[in-house]
Amino acid sequence: MKTHIFVRPARLWQISGVLSAIVACAASLAACSDSEVISQKLSAGQANRSAVFTSEDSDRLWLFPESAEKLGSGGELHIFMDPERHPHASVSFAKFSLGPGGDLPVHRHDKTEEVGYFIEGEGMVILFPDGQKEEIPVRPGQVVYIAPGEWHALRNTGEDAFALVFATVPNEEMGLLSFFRRIGSHPGEASKSISDEEFSRLAREHDMILKGSDSEE
Repeated sequence: MKTHIFVRPARLWQISGVLSAIVACAASLAACSDSEVISQKLSAGQANRSAVFTSEDSDRLWLFPESAEKLGSGGELHIFMDPERHPHASVSFAKFSLGPGGDLPVHRHDKTEEVGYFIEGEGMVILFPDGQKEEIPVRPGQVVYIAPGEWHALRNTGEDAFALVFATVPNEEMGLLSFFRRIGSHPGEASKSISDEEFSRLAREHDMILKGSDSEE
């Protein structure tokens, strides 16, 4: 099997630690039922303390759902750690899934690093090593690392949800998960009405540069 590695050596120690946490959390989420309570609910004053989370501890958002009641090919985000919930942490952490036919457009982050662990479904990671487009099929158990400045995209190629858990560094107020909070809505609520221009502006302000946008260099 061909291996795709685009990692700066100086970052390996930090990425290794983040990846260990991702795999451990993914196993915990898969093993715990909603009725199990294994974590302490965190207040704002406890946000810099160690903890174990269940799915009930996340903030759940829908991104561009088919309707207020149906996700369709949209995205579903479960935020466990971000600047709003854990401002003292150096890493953000979430679970993200795409409905059948869904995709994330080609984009890059100039400051943000991402590490993801696929846990469900079938999909495609699109990378551009040396400027050449490469589509890489991925399944549960595989890992993707995205370096700052690298164009990438994600696509669901299966008939069911395509999901991964992922961490981003740094955990900044104007970072990726904060962008998703700005454009997302809670299940059962109407989607936010955002023009293409507003979407591009918000994305750029939160270190998500869309390929083909005015902000692309």
